[in-house]
Amino acid sequence: MPSRQTLYHELLPLNSVYQGVLIDFVVVVLFCFLALRIVERWSDLHCGLAWVLVAGVLVVRVFRGLVVAELVSPKVASSGGIFLAVVVPGVILWLVSRLWYRRAVRGGRFILLLLGFSIVWLLPELTVMAFRAEPHETAGFSKPIAQPPQRRIVWILLDEASQDQIFDHRQAGVDFPDFDRLANGAVHFTNVQPAGYFTEKVIPSLLTGDIISDERSDLDGRLFVRTERNRHWHVYPDGQTLFADAKQEGWSTAAVGWYNPYCRTEGAELDHCYWTLTTPLPGRYNPDQSAIENAVAPLAKSFLRAVGRHPEDPAPWQMHTDDFNVLLQHARREIAENGGFIFIHLPVPHPGGLYNRRTHQIGVDGSYLDNLVLADETLGALLEAVDATPLADRTTVIVSSDHSWRVGLWRPTTDWRPEDTQVSGGRFDPRPLLMVRFAGESEGMTITRAFPLIDMHAMIEAMLAGRMNSAADLETWAAQQ
Repeated sequence: MPSRQTLYHELLPLNSVYQGVLIDFVVVVLFCFLALRIVERWSDLHCGLAWVLVAGVLVVRVFRGLVVAELVSPKVASSGGIFLAVVVPGVILWLVSRLWYRRAVRGGRFILLLLGFSIVWLLPELTVMAFRAEPHETAGFSKPIAQPPQRRIVWILLDEASQDQIFDHRQAGVDFPDFDRLANGAVHFTNVQPAGYFTEKVIPSLLTGDIISDERSDLDGRLFVRTERNRHWHVYPDGQTLFADAKQEGWSTAAVGWYNPYCRTEGAELDHCYWTLTTPLPGRYNPDQSAIENAVAPLAKSFLRAVGRHPEDPAPWQMHTDDFNVLLQHARREIAENGGFIFIHLPVPHPGGLYNRRTHQIGVDGSYLDNLVLADETLGALLEAVDATPLADRTTVIVSSDHSWRVGLWRPTTDWRPEDTQVSGGRFDPRPLLMVRFAGESEGMTITRAFPLIDMHAMIEAMLAGRMNSAADLETWAAQQ
């Protein structure tokens, strides 16, 4: 894809993966060329009916590719259903009118010819990606800090947390004691207006103060964006983010995050960093394998089944759990050992569900509401960690989300659970979460006027510069926006 999203969200290098894909691409092209020649000759002898089967197979493969690219939900239809939806009308057309059937075949073959021209740009780019030198990245790093920080801001971002579900339309029998406890001692914004719909755009927007409309990556994984202020493609300005602002004001900086490659995009401005995203590459490709191993990887599962073995892929909630556990561990360590400006982005309550709120078991299939309970418990654990440190009375805590629970996005997917239908009521409330607890304060305050989430950038800038140190300061500032 032109945006190179897979490359952007993976640790580099991926050369062995691209080399394996390149081998598979060449083999598949040669196989398809020979297969179509055979079908063409066989069709001449059998009135062209073989083209119906070819069309069915091709449409199924296109559909599977769209599923992998997350452009189509796997719930929409089964591969068998799609195959029959193509083959049955084709056979009927063949029986009714050979003339119209031949015209349909000519049209389909012309479309195949046009698609074949994609090799003109696919093959060269894939070859470059396979053999060019890529950066060698690690999941995290730690730089020495010259002077121990004497103050701290901890920004905890709970991915996909909904103001509506936590506070305004809480489900019967479900409690969020840690959200409530924080709200009772914090400035609570109850009418936050979203800054976007997707994590990969919203968080960089908050960090720069400029809403990102489009993004893409180059072959080195560098982020390029178009924003409301600058409609032309340009390199993501990591030197103009909140981390850069913090460094200029003398703060140390740290990020522990999920999904977005913080150690790459923000690395120059961070003293400590760790990020992760556990998502298997399609086709069982793996950057830790050789090019040959990757070339045969797509066939490995079929081969094992043929010899009587049935390999199990990790369930989505298992991978989500792995990400959550390792990020929580790093977040606790960062809070316990360091001060300064600390950003923590956690993958809860983001679907799919990885928790059972009734058994308190993690690493199991669950619903959004289960994840929301886990988010509450996680918030409590992190606040306890903050309060247990020497900097507790000099720590401002910000708790937010990047966007609300995206009901329309998740309903068609395999991550949607029956309880989600009941809890959502079929409606989408777009308001993200935002609360701020200032150091040494315990009185709660509610701000009900509309507050654009993008204004968080200016709010945190004021905190870093020492111009906002209390709830009263924040209230006065918010009233002027």
